[in-house]
Amino acid sequence: MRKLTVAVLFGGRSVEHEVSVISAHQAMDALEVAGYDLLPIFIDKKGAWFAGKGLYNLKLYSDPRFQPDSLRDVHRVFLSPDPSVRQLVLHPNGGKGFFYKAPVLWADVFFPMLHGTFGEDGRLQSLFELADVPYAGCGVMASALGMDKIEQKERFRAAGLPVLDCVWTTRRAWTADPARFIKLVESRFAYPVIAKPASLGSSIGIARCGDSAGLTKAIHTAVMLDERVLVERALTNFREVNCSVMGPPNRASVCEMPKSSGELLSFEDKYRGEGGKGAKGGKAGGMSKSGMASLSRIIPAPVSDDLAGRIQDAAVTAFESIGGYGISRVDFLLDSDGVTYYANEINTLPGSLSFYLWEASRFPFDKLVTALVEGALERHKQQSATQFSFEANLLSGRR
Repeated sequence: MRKLTVAVLFGGRSVEHEVSVISAHQAMDALEVAGYDLLPIFIDKKGAWFAGKGLYNLKLYSDPRFQPDSLRDVHRVFLSPDPSVRQLVLHPNGGKGFFYKAPVLWADVFFPMLHGTFGEDGRLQSLFELADVPYAGCGVMASALGMDKIEQKERFRAAGLPVLDCVWTTRRAWTADPARFIKLVESRFAYPVIAKPASLGSSIGIARCGDSAGLTKAIHTAVMLDERVLVERALTNFREVNCSVMGPPNRASVCEMPKSSGELLSFEDKYRGEGGKGAKGGKAGGMSKSGMASLSRIIPAPVSDDLAGRIQDAAVTAFESIGGYGISRVDFLLDSDGVTYYANEINTLPGSLSFYLWEASRFPFDKLVTALVEGALERHKQQSATQFSFEANLLSGRR
């Protein structure tokens, strides 16, 4: 029986580019253990796609001068939105000389491992839908909602989940009248407050602000990274509790409690710690210990069984409220009383696929990626049974 080929996409036009490279190599380790053939697809910071087995080597990406097409078996490609093609197409500027013979680059399933903008926000998923190819993870709407911290709060609230209130503004409105928004924030919340871009992850651009000067500086930074920024009241002496959800059928992992170097989890807290591992040493080698798996954490979270169960139920509700599919991680803030919690955000493509939470739930990494691949094929099968056209003869001239 032919092995299925899984195309793993990583890199991308995002501030989380490097995080994506790490997560993807962890996933490729697991997919290789699970018995799949791999087709790595690296997307550079300008958006060019490169495909080839030689890209499965994490050490390559530590060199800032690395040129993907310098590798003999790597080709510049793109995915055609034409559903009659359904395969990777060689880029017209990607040839390797007069005697270059074009390979056929085919994948049975596309497995996006791109964090953030242009990969996790529904845009790439829309391309997969247009191309009519199976792909792992959340669909277009869920991906878009998962990246939008403002809209997902509304979904959570409508589903009955506790959330922190927020106010938000756009880059255009902020630039026109910063003082007006500062006044709005101060009319709603006492300091300290949290300011953050509406559609970024990995704690990039997030700041805790103790006065108007600090808030102004934080928003100036946030609007350079995103077109919208939100501000919410800051909790004090809080802890973070996270839980992963996978489905269908929808089920929750054990909970974790990350350790931070301060009151907020920073980018360094998440990605420069020690510990954790991939599915194997593999071509990622020791560097597979990086990523969200390297974050210092307590698993299971040191909370009561009752609270853990309520958070797990809330995580599934959050996943369902955005129409989640595949895998996500839901992050909660536990207030200083140790009982009150708030749904903070959902990550529809969590760093390291949250494999460490599923391993602690007795679900190994290779089985996790297998479930995601099989889910992609099943969803595509169901979508293929849907009729998208309707013959109305409106242009025939008949009345």
